[in-house]
Amino acid sequence: MSHETEEQYRSIFENAVEGIYQTTVDGRYLRVNPALADIYGYASPEDLIANLTDIACQLYVDPGKREAFADLMARQDRVHSFEARVFRRDGSIIWISESARCVRDAAGRIRYYEGTVQDITERKQHEEKIRLLATVFDSVADGILIVDPELTVQAINPAYEIMTGFQREELLRRPLVLFAPGSHEREFIDTVWTTARQMGRWQGEVTSFRHSGDAFAAALSVTSVRAPNGVLEHYVLTIADISQRKSQEHQIRYQASFDRLTDLPNRWLVCERLEEAIARAQRSKSKVAVAFLDLNRFKQVNDTLGHHAGDELLKLVAKRLRNCTRMTDTVGRLGGDEFLIVAPDAADRSAGARLVEKVLYSMSEPFSVHNQELFCGASIGIAFYPDDGDTADQLLRNADLAMYHAKRNPEHKYVFYDAGMRERSGFTLGLESDLRRASGGGEFELHFQPKIDLAGNRTIGAEALIRWRHPVRGMVSPAEFIPLAEETGLIWEIGAWTLIESCRRLADWIQRDLPIPSVSVNLSPRQFQDARLVGFVRSVVESAGIPADRLELELTEGAMIGDIEKAVTILNGLKDIGVRLSIDDFGTGYSSLAYLKRFPIDTLKIDRSFVRDIVKSTTDPAIVGTIVNLAESLGFDTIAEGVETQEQADMLRQQRCTRIQGYLISRPLPIDQFEVFLGNSVVPA
Repeated sequence: MSHETEEQYRSIFENAVEGIYQTTVDGRYLRVNPALADIYGYASPEDLIANLTDIACQLYVDPGKREAFADLMARQDRVHSFEARVFRRDGSIIWISESARCVRDAAGRIRYYEGTVQDITERKQHEEKIRLLATVFDSVADGILIVDPELTVQAINPAYEIMTGFQREELLRRPLVLFAPGSHEREFIDTVWTTARQMGRWQGEVTSFRHSGDAFAAALSVTSVRAPNGVLEHYVLTIADISQRKSQEHQIRYQASFDRLTDLPNRWLVCERLEEAIARAQRSKSKVAVAFLDLNRFKQVNDTLGHHAGDELLKLVAKRLRNCTRMTDTVGRLGGDEFLIVAPDAADRSAGARLVEKVLYSMSEPFSVHNQELFCGASIGIAFYPDDGDTADQLLRNADLAMYHAKRNPEHKYVFYDAGMRERSGFTLGLESDLRRASGGGEFELHFQPKIDLAGNRTIGAEALIRWRHPVRGMVSPAEFIPLAEETGLIWEIGAWTLIESCRRLADWIQRDLPIPSVSVNLSPRQFQDARLVGFVRSVVESAGIPADRLELELTEGAMIGDIEKAVTILNGLKDIGVRLSIDDFGTGYSSLAYLKRFPIDTLKIDRSFVRDIVKSTTDPAIVGTIVNLAESLGFDTIAEGVETQEQADMLRQQRCTRIQGYLISRPLPIDQFEVFLGNSVVPA
């Protein structure tokens, strides 16, 4: 070989980007180039030869790989693209691809191996990434489709086949048909693809369909995939079946807006419709008639024939009310045997009179209940916007008061509200006067009703309930004086006394080590809306010296509906103090998922109406279970009120509601008796 040729080979050896080597058969390096030293992390070829003296034990992560390499060389005289993991000098691991041949002497004996080495670590990592992505593609629960820019299906994963019932052979290399026919406007569909193409991604809710043709609600995400030069290559679509969630949301919304017995709008929805009618009337300078209807002798039907007959009668009444009112009118059930009719565009009082006369005529026919004919008339009070009030609350109260006067005077089947009606109510005025005296005297007292966790058979708190011991009338029901206190503005003073006394009592129990984790106090809607509330609660908690999280404030759903932003601000202010917040009577008509998830609530209190028939009803257990699931998903606790029997408690436990309150545990107790209860901690098994 000429000197020039030798220099050329030496230059190739020294400057090659691949590692080049010669090794003995027993695993020692004879010659290596700089590239191999660099791949293995050595300072120079000499450094590698001096320190890497046992290839099998020092280099290969799996020493058996060297044996496999030597076996191939012995049998084939060469290997090509032999892949293995090896150690670099610093202990890190890389992947290499090795190609080599045997160099033999004249007698055919192997003198040495010579070959090349490439670092393929990056390629291996890329292959592993592809493998993982393929695993995700095949195992993820959401459906995935890959389509080209012309929206031809290139790939689908098993989850999409399971979700829709389509087989991949039916979809591959065919135009994508994703949206249920007639479910979306063409403009909407175009927006999906335009947004994904221009912005890189679109996501939202759509209606897709299954192989059977059934439509289902789906959460869809469309992502564009582009080449390094920016050319659109594919769209990746992920789709999740949210039909069950949508069904549950619809069920909750329905339960929040409609009376489950009669299917009429409930108090929350009918009041919302009234507010909408008032807003329209303001713009059009028209009137709105509000008719408050209360059934006559309904209690007698319940007492004589039972609650099932009463429920059947209510359903029949609801049907007649719908049939005798206009499509533009709203008929709602407020609760019990009370109904409300909202009639927009009422021209005058005579129009209101014609409405209620039509209702009364319809009610004059007998009702067939359990094979019996029942006559059940109604007393109706009527109020008008704007004559008798300019808010839904005012109109409701005034129509209610007019109904009360109709009820007291049977000869008048319906009564129009007038401004002097409230003043002429001697009973109301007398009670109001007594209530004002009581709010400044010592006639109020607190009773406490225990709350129990069945899971641990332990007391978890108590609800403070105000009682009025009238010097003449004896115990006055809160149902009588609390609404009056709200109406007259005395509710603030009464509520303030309740909160101060409850916190003072809790502080005393804490100091005496009585086992009472928390005390809950009810806030009325008017208290909740009072600008003084947050500051007052803070001062009471600080003055009593109690841990704030041992005080729970119970609010009705209705108190928070209206100005939602204001409600959220008030609730956040209370939470900043550290107190716990509970929604009382949950499920009775005001709930809205859109609002609920914004409220910093700790507990949902399941209304007693769902507990009363939970043992016999086919729907109440499902409703309770749905509320518990909803609460868990939002991070809330649940407690059921009005639990009176062990069977009810057992059914609630089956629905995973273990916190209860009611006469099964104890009636509301005066302070001394409640302290005895805490001392005994007697809880039914």
